[in-house]
Amino acid sequence: MREKLKLYIIFVIIIFATLGASAEEYTYKDTLKSAIDNSFELKMSIFDIEISKTQLKSVRADWYPSLSLQFNSEYNKDLDDGYGTYAYAGNTMITPYTQYRDMLYFTVSYNLLDFGIQGKKVHIAKQELAQKEISYNLKLKELKLKILDLYTKAQQYNYSINSKTAILALYENMFKNKERLFKAGMNNKLSVMDEAIKIAKTQNEIDEARIELKNILEDLKYHTNIDYKLTNLFFRNINENSDELAIVPVNSFESNNTEASKTNNILTFNPDETYESKYYDLEIDKKKSELSILKRQLLPSFRIYAGYSLYGQDPHNYYSSMQDIEQRSFVVGISSQYTLFDGFKNKANRKKTKLEIEKLKIEKENKLNELNRDYQKSYKSYETYQDELNINKNLLLSVKEKLEAVNRLKANKLAEQNDLLSTKAELLNQEYECEKNIINITSKLEELKIMSGVDIGL
Repeated sequence: MREKLKLYIIFVIIIFATLGASAEEYTYKDTLKSAIDNSFELKMSIFDIEISKTQLKSVRADWYPSLSLQFNSEYNKDLDDGYGTYAYAGNTMITPYTQYRDMLYFTVSYNLLDFGIQGKKVHIAKQELAQKEISYNLKLKELKLKILDLYTKAQQYNYSINSKTAILALYENMFKNKERLFKAGMNNKLSVMDEAIKIAKTQNEIDEARIELKNILEDLKYHTNIDYKLTNLFFRNINENSDELAIVPVNSFESNNTEASKTNNILTFNPDETYESKYYDLEIDKKKSELSILKRQLLPSFRIYAGYSLYGQDPHNYYSSMQDIEQRSFVVGISSQYTLFDGFKNKANRKKTKLEIEKLKIEKENKLNELNRDYQKSYKSYETYQDELNINKNLLLSVKEKLEAVNRLKANKLAEQNDLLSTKAELLNQEYECEKNIINITSKLEELKIMSGVDIGL
């Protein structure tokens, strides 16, 4: 019974030790999703979109007639004992009577003709909303590239630590074996020192990788709000994912998610169809609308108005003046406004707007040239990346098969053991180089997709 209890305790200890030592696994898609969910820039951008929607409603409201209701209740005291006369001061009428008087006034006015100025204002508000939506997608693209870079570096440094640690263990065993051979007079001191140098160099590489990984994890934590541990980490390959993730932009569109369509989109990259190009097009269009408004402001505007009033008065009692509200009047008319001379202000504003349009065209051309240049740099290596990826995968498979074969070999003598350990260390180094190349190439291919917009619906 006691033996069974001991075995049970040992089994429980092993289980808990295994759970405690289990690695924290992360995927690129999950990391990107966390960064998107915690991005302050994207959250603020969403609020900018909502603000623009509200602004559009506000501008559209000027298309409707304005209605107003006004009520005045006042007491007028004659200080000339009835000898005063009616007088006017500007739009103010001064009456010579002592009285309580009340007036209820209802007015309605409507913009009858402004030669399309209001329509242009609504158009500008719509373009601003579209720009806010594009701005969200541009920030999303920028965030994707940032997370891709951080995740790739974290994956590389973490893999470097794990690989170098395994290689370090082999070098330490080789050092011990050669030290024994040296003490037995079967090896020279120089050979032992070579192994010591390898150990020191590998340990230094591990320490440097840990420092870099710590800094990268701090940057990732800022974006994802996840507290990463420096040990027991496992970053899955970028194209591996446990759960499918859909990142839908503000103005999403239907897309074919087959690899063939993705490749076709990469091959047919057009800078004029990028979000950056669309953003500048909208800005230029806004400026053209502003120029059109300035030109139409030189024309007269017409507005129709109507008013209906109720009026009551009494010289002695306030409540009697309220009950006296029976006198009525109705007014209707058309008002027009035309600026004869503004000191050439409108002309100066039109010239300024024209210059801003030309400047925006140059800025757009410069930005699209930069995008095309950056894309072409990556695209020229696209087919090479694909070939290198296949070559490294095949090479990695071959190295792993050799490692398995080496692990099956056994040696009784220290010299033979060192040969096996040296071969295994060399194969591990080859495996590390293959894995590092695969990580780099996969990251470059993903970057190309982000730049071309292929991944926008993924």
